[in-house]
Amino acid sequence: MPQKGIVPEDPRSSSVALCDTATGATAQCETDPVENIFEQNLKIKFYISSGSTSPSSHSGDEADPVKIVDSAHLPVHTPTIKRKECHSSILFPTKSKSHRFFLTSFTAPTKCHQCTSLMVGLIRQGCACDACGFSCHTTCVEKAPRACPVPSQQKKGALCLDAQEGIGTAYEGHVWIPKKAGLKKGWQRALAIVCDFKLFLYNMDEEKDSKPNVVVSQVIDMRDGAFSVSSVWPSDFIPARRKEMPRMFKVTASQLSAPSNQYSVPILADSENDKCEWVGVLSDLHKMLRKSHSRDRSVYVLKEAYDSSLPLIKTTQTAAIIDHKRIALGNEEGLFVVHVTIDEIIRVGDMKKIHQIELIPHGQMVAVISGRSHHVQLFPMSALDGRKTDIHKLAETKGCQTMTSGTVCQGAHTCLCVARKSQVFCYELFQSKKISHRKFKKLQIPTNVQCMAIFSEELCVGFQSGFLRYPLRREGIPYRMLHSHDPTLSFIAHQPMDALCAIEISSIEYLLCFKSIGIYTDSRGLRSRPIELMWLATPTYCCYNAPYLSVYSENAVDIFNVNSMDWIQTVPLKKVRPLNSEGSLNILPSETIRLIYFKNKMTYGDELVFPETSDNRQKQMVRHLHSKRRYSFRVPRGKGGPPAGL
Repeated sequence: MPQKGIVPEDPRSSSVALCDTATGATAQCETDPVENIFEQNLKIKFYISSGSTSPSSHSGDEADPVKIVDSAHLPVHTPTIKRKECHSSILFPTKSKSHRFFLTSFTAPTKCHQCTSLMVGLIRQGCACDACGFSCHTTCVEKAPRACPVPSQQKKGALCLDAQEGIGTAYEGHVWIPKKAGLKKGWQRALAIVCDFKLFLYNMDEEKDSKPNVVVSQVIDMRDGAFSVSSVWPSDFIPARRKEMPRMFKVTASQLSAPSNQYSVPILADSENDKCEWVGVLSDLHKMLRKSHSRDRSVYVLKEAYDSSLPLIKTTQTAAIIDHKRIALGNEEGLFVVHVTIDEIIRVGDMKKIHQIELIPHGQMVAVISGRSHHVQLFPMSALDGRKTDIHKLAETKGCQTMTSGTVCQGAHTCLCVARKSQVFCYELFQSKKISHRKFKKLQIPTNVQCMAIFSEELCVGFQSGFLRYPLRREGIPYRMLHSHDPTLSFIAHQPMDALCAIEISSIEYLLCFKSIGIYTDSRGLRSRPIELMWLATPTYCCYNAPYLSVYSENAVDIFNVNSMDWIQTVPLKKVRPLNSEGSLNILPSETIRLIYFKNKMTYGDELVFPETSDNRQKQMVRHLHSKRRYSFRVPRGKGGPPAGL
C-alpha cells in the first residue's frame, strides 16, 4: 500500500552537511557529523513502524516495533505461487517468538501473506521472515500476526479480497496469451492473477515446471471506463483455430489505436469450464466496482497529435511543444516546425540528424544536438517562425550524448550543461544581436553520464549506481546524493544499476530513479522514506511532468504520483518511446507510426490544440512557391477527387 513520505527536518538549517562550499573548499571536511553518527554504529538496522495495526495482529501484550534487517547481501527467496496449508487434528504447543524479517528480492510473483496483494517490483519487493517464511509488504509488517510461526487460525487464504479497500487477490491460474509477434505465431503460456481489481499477466516458459519471473507482461485495470470481458465468437475476426474458440475469451480496455479507441487481449483457457470461471469472476468483480462507484484515478488521456500520414513522423527522434499550436520535430532530415491547426511546416536551418531539442525560453534560444558528430548548435527562437538566422556551434561538444538547461542567480543568468562521456561542460549563454557563450565550468564525473537535470542552481548528474549534485554558482566539491555510510542504500553499490533520472520533490527531498528501483533521499544523501518505488517491468525511459512520473517499458507506460507514491495508471502501449523530457509527446511504432500526446486531465486548458486527424494517404508535403523552407500538408491539386468509377 502507498505510504505518505516521511519529511525530515530541513538539513540546511542545521550544521549537518557533507561539505562546505561557502568557502570554496575543494576537499572533504575533516569532521562530518553525519558520518560520525554512522561510524558509531555501522550495524544500524532499518526500522519501519506504522501508526495503525489491525486488531488481529497482536497475540498478547503490546510488543516492540518489528525490526526489518536491511543489508547489502540479501537472501533471495523463491516462494511458490500458491502455498498449501497443512491441517492436523493434533496441535503441539510451540514457544512464542517474534518474526525476524529481511528485506527480500523475490524471483517469482509473490503475494503478501497479510493483505494477499502482489508484491510487485524487480528487487526488494517485500520482507520475509527467515524463521517461518512469512512474507509481506514492508507496509504490512506492523499489521502481521506477531507469533512466529503464524498460528493457523490467523493465516489468510491465498485468495482474499477486501472489496471496500480494493486490496487483495481474488483469482489466479494459468492461461495462454498471444506471443509477442502476434496470435498468428501461436500462444504463450502465462500466469494470470486478479489482484487489486487489476488483471496481471506474467509470461512463462513452455517447460512443464517453469515459473514466471517478476516482470509483468501486461496489466489491465478494471477501473478503465472501457473495461469488459466476454467470450470470443467467429464474428470477432480473431485469427484462431475454430476448435480453440470454445476455450477463448477476450478482455477489452482503452488504448489509442485507429480506428477504435479500444483494444482487446484474447486469452485461451485450458478448458471450456476454466473459461467460464474466468469470465464469471472478472464480470462479477467489474460489477462490484461499478456498484461501489470506484474512482478512476487515471491522469492521462491519449490523443493523436497530428496526422500519422505526415512523412516526417516516421523518422522522428525527438520533439518539443513550442506553444499550443506548434510542435518541433527532429529527425534524420533536420528540424521542422509543424503548425498543427493550419497544416503548415517550416524547416529550420540546414541541420541534419537531430538527436535532442532543448527549448530555452528564458534566453529566447533553442539548443539542438545534431549531425553525425553530435555537436550542440544554438539559434534564437525567432528561427522557429521561419526567419533566417545564424547558427552558433559549440565546437568542443563534439560527441556529446545529452544536455540540460536552466537558470542560476535567481534567474539572472541562463545556463546550458552538455555531457560528453564522463565530462560535463557548463556554459553561460548570452543573447544580444548574436548568440554568444562563456564556459565557466568543466566537470569530471566518476564514469559516463547517463542523465542530468538542474535543481535549485545545482547540476544533478546521474551515472551507474550513483548521483552527484554540483554547485553551479560557486566552487566546491559535489554533494553525494547517496550517502556511503547509510547501510540501507549499500545494496545499490553491490548491484550496479543504470541511472534513469532524478526528481526534485522539494528543497530537502529527491527521488532517484534507477533501472531496478526508485529511492527517496534527503539533501544529505540519507534515505528520507522507508518505502521504495517499485517498477512493474524493466524500464527503458523515465519522464517527469510534476507530480507524475512516467516509467516506460516494453509493453506499457506506468504512471506514478511521486508525492504519494501511488501507482495510478498503466497505459498499455507497446514499445512507445518518449520524444521529450516531460513524456508529453511520444512515438508509437505500430503498423502505422503515430505521434501520441499524453493529455493531462487534471490541468485546465490544453497545452496543445488537437486537429482532426485522418489516415488520408493522398496528403503530401507541398512546397510553397516563394519559399524553399515552407510546406503545406495537403492533398495536391488534381488528386483530391474520388477514384474513377465511384
